[in-house]
Amino acid sequence: FMMGHPGKKLLFMGQDFGQMDEWNEKASLEWGLLKYDIHSQMKDYVKALNHLYRTQPALYRMDYEPEGFEWINSISANENMLVFTRNTEKKEDTLLVVANFSPVTYEKHTVGVPWPGKYKEIFNSDRKEYGGSGAGNPRVKQSRKEECDGRKDSITITVPPMSVLFFAYTGTAPRAATN
Repeated sequence: FMMGHPGKKLLFMGQDFGQMDEWNEKASLEWGLLKYDIHSQMKDYVKALNHLYRTQPALYRMDYEPEGFEWINSISANENMLVFTRNTEKKEDTLLVVANFSPVTYEKHTVGVPWPGKYKEIFNSDRKEYGGSGAGNPRVKQSRKEECDGRKDSITITVPPMSVLFFAYTGTAPRAATN
């Protein structure tokens, strides 16, 4: 959630692999924890998040401008879910972020999208290699003209428990030429 939310990111020493004790300047970090799957998965997760941040301009380019962030759904209290976009000056840089703060998997969950077109899941915090269940959206989602969250278009997705999903807007499919 922090990586998708506006503002600069901060991880303190040891948080990138789930150190058990608070950092202490008089002791080394607990590097030995990396022999345990849960800690090495956390390290891989943070590495993937850092890569996502570096490669997606919407996560940093307009960090302090109101146009760089837009709520899609900030009031989904029953599902404990937030949906928002991160934006740049270019429509094709748009990211749709879905954060599920509940332990429930939502299958066939509909969320509003800013534009008609295709949305591809590019990051899923629930991947098996990060210690998750592996639920997600392997196929690109085409929006439908179905109103949701105050938007004219929407996509239907699987939202894993306690997860954050990032979808890249991939534009609209080219129309076939007519003669």
